[in-house]
Formats: sequence, structure tokens, C-alpha cells
Amino acid sequence: MQKKIIALAIAAAISAPAFADNANVTVYGKAFLNIESVSNDKAAKTSAMRLQTNASRFGVKGKEDLGDGLNAIYQYEVQMDADGNSGNGVGNGTRNSGVGLEGGFGKVILGVWDTPFKVAHNKVELFDNTTVFSALNLIGRAGGSTNNKNYNTRQKNDLQYWSPSLGGVTLAASFSPDEAPTATQDKSLFSLAATYDVDAIYVAAAIESRADDTTAGKSDSATRLVARYTMGDFWLGATVESITVNTSATANYTQGNSELVGEYKMGASKLAVSYAIAGSTATANTGANQVSVRYGYNFSKRTELFAAYTALKNDAHGKYGFNAGTTFGTDTGSAQSAFGTGLIHSF
Repeated sequence: MQKKIIALAIAAAISAPAFADNANVTVYGKAFLNIESVSNDKAAKTSAMRLQTNASRFGVKGKEDLGDGLNAIYQYEVQMDADGNSGNGVGNGTRNSGVGLEGGFGKVILGVWDTPFKVAHNKVELFDNTTVFSALNLIGRAGGSTNNKNYNTRQKNDLQYWSPSLGGVTLAASFSPDEAPTATQDKSLFSLAATYDVDAIYVAAAIESRADDTTAGKSDSATRLVARYTMGDFWLGATVESITVNTSATANYTQGNSELVGEYKMGASKLAVSYAIAGSTATANTGANQVSVRYGYNFSKRTELFAAYTALKNDAHGKYGFNAGTTFGTDTGSAQSAFGTGLIHSF
């Protein structure tokens, strides 16, 4: 027993410098699961029960002081499969991850990261972007769920810059080069957002440009304005956006989407409602609307029990559907709904 104690003491002494060097490492994560019933009036199978792992995640992050106000920063975050569907414990791969530098100039990071256009909406998002209840079934999308015109993206091969706050105003810019351009198409992506966030007021304006993935030599673009105002225990938010999509070398359409959202806090409880509209494409009656209601109860700052309901109604030629987990149908003109309850724990 004495020999074992001596061996442990020696090992601790040897590893102590390593622990000291990594004292600034933060380990964090979120377990975010719910059980839900989903329905689609146009699907071959009109209803199903699902257990969703949503955006459950695990990450490490930290920084090293390089002197003269300069820091090296890093983050590595992966999405975790907490319901066994991926079979290996990890689902949807790498989340926001990268390495960079931070100083008086702001932050620069290289890696994979949410675009500034996507992040601009986060302040008014009720469901962490990932559940069937999220307004992102419609917001940030053009043409429907199967069209791939989705501006709610986490971009790989990404270079990002975040400015310091000047009077509450910050800028974020992202550039992702096309690593395999062709003679007719370069799929580089550029995203930019300006944000004002002081006290009760949040306002963000964002733009994004990317090569059209179906029309060579043409670029699609999106603009977005997001606002939120807080009044005590109540806040109200809104999003309006315009997305231009090329359908051929000489034709395009512009689609408008919008959302109104609000939340009221009552002690440990929170009640929230979101209403979103996706406009039509070049073809009439190709839009959709969605209403979502959420109730949450905070047992602590880190643990919340929630229940939610959503109803998504397509126009006669609309093809939107739930984008979380396995899509439960995107049938033309369908009416879809979901009800669920779950638990969120952050650490």
C-alpha cells in the first residue's frame, strides 16, 4: 500500500505542470432531449412517435495569454447522439470549432462556424435552432425544405472576424473559399452582420452571398433584419428577410420571410409564442406558415423542463416540413404538427 501511495505521489508531481498549463480549459456541454408526436396529413404514414436528441453537445474551449494583450483561443465542439440513433455517440459531426487570435482588434478564428447571417437570428430563437418546433423550418429558407436554399448554416473551411464592441455595435464577417472551383463556378461564401446590443434593445442586420448550387455562374443572396426589445419580464422580437434565388442564367425570384415572437417570464416559468411566414417563390401559393407555443420551467439555472406544440401549414403548392431529426414528410400542400416534452441540462 505504501508503494502505491508513493507511485501516485510521483505521478501527480510529474503531471502537475501539465495541469497548470491547462488551467484555463473549460469543459462544457448540453443534454437536450425530448419525446414528441408528429403528424402529416399527406404522408403515407400520417403520425409517428420520436425521441429526439436535438443539439446535445460536448465541447472544450480556452485561451493562452501570449503577452501584450494577445491571446490564442480555441474551441472544439461536437454534437452528441444521446438517443442511440447514430450508434457511435456522435451525431451531425463537428459543431463550432476552430483556433484563432484575440486582442484589442477583436477576434479572428479559422475552422467550422455558424455564419454571421445565421447567428443574427439566435437572439429571437426559442428552440436552439434544432427542434421540430423552431421557426427555422421556414426562416432562412427559400423554395421549401427539399430545395437546399438554406441560410441557417454552419460553414466549413471558414475564416471569421469579430470586432470589439464600440458603443454596443459589433461586426462579424465570414469568408469560406471554394476549395475545388471549376471553370464555370466558384462556390465561395461571404456573410456579414452588424449588431447593436445594449440594455433592452437588440438589432441586427445581416447579408450573405453564395454561389447558386444549381445554376452555374450565378450567385444567390439573402438579407435579414432582426430586432428584440425587452420590457421587464417580457420581450418581443421580429425577423424580416429577403432571399434572391436564380432559377436559370436569365431568371430569378425573390422570396420574403418573416417572424414575430415573444416570451413572458413568470418566476421559474416561461411562456413563449412564435409565428413565422415563408413567402411564395416565382410560383404562386408555394409558401407556408407556422405557429409554435413553448412552456418552460427552470428547476435551476442549468436545468429546464419544457413542453411545446407547433403547427406548420403549407400553401397549396408549398413543400415545407420539419427539419429536425428525420424529416417527417415534405408533401406538397401538407399540414403538419408536433407536440412534445423534454429536458435540457447545461454544464
